[in-house]
Amino acid sequence: MFKVSNVLFAVSLVVALPQFAFAQVNDASIRIEISDIRNATGVVGCLIFNAPDGYPDSHEKAHQETHVPIVSGAAVCEFKNLAPGEYAAIVIHDENRNGKLDKNFLGIPREGYGASNNVRPAMSAPGYKEAAFTVKAGSPTAIAIKMGY
Repeated sequence: MFKVSNVLFAVSLVVALPQFAFAQVNDASIRIEISDIRNATGVVGCLIFNAPDGYPDSHEKAHQETHVPIVSGAAVCEFKNLAPGEYAAIVIHDENRNGKLDKNFLGIPREGYGASNNVRPAMSAPGYKEAAFTVKAGSPTAIAIKMGY
């Protein structure tokens, strides 16, 4: 004879098993190595996006964001526990630590910035598709970005 507790356990197992079997494993990571930073004033802000919406300016729409110190003209940002997939990164040299990329009245950046794939269009901000790269499960993805001013 089945006890009620055994039946409830079996039902919960049937319901939960597919979720475990198809759950996305967040075991990917990104390491961004930033070079050519002109001075050690301020910090470097790194944002990663997993969709075009908001790229490259919207901090609110970034998948993750971090700020790191500058050491000998370089900085390293790391993002862990990511789902495998497509991402694009933007880095800024936040010299005055106000949390954003300062621009002049024409919209031209006054602080350094860089994008994944070292995309640097002459007359516009970098686009998500041209800066996108693939992150695979189980292995860290390392990218290098040169800061431009």
